[in-house]
Amino acid sequence: MTKKEQRLQEWKTRIADYRASGLTMAAWCQAHQFSKETLKYWLRKTNANPAASQGHPPRFVPLTVSHSSVSSALFVEIGQAKIEVRAGFDAELLRAVVQALEIPSC
Repeated sequence: MTKKEQRLQEWKTRIADYRASGLTMAAWCQAHQFSKETLKYWLRKTNANPAASQGHPPRFVPLTVSHSSVSSALFVEIGQAKIEVRAGFDAELLRAVVQALEIPSC
């Protein structure tokens, strides 16, 4: 493994730790002595690198469906974000919102 590949793998591991920690970007960076800019750089670099995701199956998230006769809306929770989807929603907008929620912000 080259040094470049090794560094990429180290950052994939760090990013997985960051995402699993539940901490804000600032708190995680402070605890691990990295700048937020460095973490943001590697988040972009690992997401933009097609080779980084090769060989990994799609990630599925558990879905809990609750039945209610009161509302005709679908509620989607991603992390702490809650999205209400009603009939006639814009599928492209929902897709863009979900993608944006996958990348942690400051």
